[in-house]
Amino acid sequence: MSLLRHAFPLFFRPARLAVAAAMGLGLLAGCGGGTSQVNEFVPERLLVFGDELSVITPDGHKYTTNTVDDNGLYQCNGGLIWVQYLAAQYGLTFAECNPDAIGNPQAKMLAAVGANTDGLADQVRQFATGDSVRPTDLATVLVGMNDVLEAYETFPTESEEVLVARVRAAGARVATQVNDLTSAGARVLISTIPDMGLTPFAQTEDAEFGDARSRLLSLLSREFNTALSLSLINDGSKIGLLLLDDTLASMVRVPGAYGLRDVKTPVCLESAPLPDCTNQTLIDGNGDYTPNGSNHLWADAYRPTTAMHATLGAQAVRRATSNPF
Repeated sequence: MSLLRHAFPLFFRPARLAVAAAMGLGLLAGCGGGTSQVNEFVPERLLVFGDELSVITPDGHKYTTNTVDDNGLYQCNGGLIWVQYLAAQYGLTFAECNPDAIGNPQAKMLAAVGANTDGLADQVRQFATGDSVRPTDLATVLVGMNDVLEAYETFPTESEEVLVARVRAAGARVATQVNDLTSAGARVLISTIPDMGLTPFAQTEDAEFGDARSRLLSLLSREFNTALSLSLINDGSKIGLLLLDDTLASMVRVPGAYGLRDVKTPVCLESAPLPDCTNQTLIDGNGDYTPNGSNHLWADAYRPTTAMHATLGAQAVRRATSNPF
């Protein structure tokens, strides 16, 4: 499990090898299709929709544990996020991370920081005004974390029942967008959202208000994911479902299997908030190990390190290459 036990590579070639190693060990499982493709689907473009869990900023920063070299220079092709693993699988490049100055990059960053499900609809609409979805497009969608947090902020002014109904509707809206993308011809990898009740943010809320708060965050996350899954029109031919919620729960339950030492403490210093957190702005360890993005699960209060991104990236590659697209 070298992908999870060591610091992540700085360049795409070893990133692809690391993904292949993780898949070869059978580390991940997913659902949403068969075990082999009828005809190999090789996308010509990658369209990335969603929130900051998929964002690369124009200057190459990511909302996780970034990598800088010994001179303090950002290495955008280090500290990879999950969609970079997917892009690397198909030899596609993001304009936001293009150190080799490849012309006309075909991995399109459409995700936005803070996006919720309404923001996803805006992203798809804005893309459609200047372009069109093609049968050779592979799209990714990961959004909903912010919907859960926004709903939670209104508790207890609004009841649990109201909040559950709200996140269910949000999950269904994401499914509608995914169904529309497939109707337009794209293949789509759609991920469930992380269980927000497992985050450091939830721990802080429990300390102040009692553990009913983390249970509520978990409930809202679960209801969102259920509504999303049930509303997808998924025969396995156009949609691949990634189970980030199950993956995250497994990482918390058996951290050692993923090379993790800490699944509760944010590894980024508060003085270096995302996306400015790097391998040089991390907390100190307790003497027996050095905290980094591969042995801690959380970068900040609710966004994960590159450890989660590597695991989800491997799952995405497996799903994209095994679904009967």
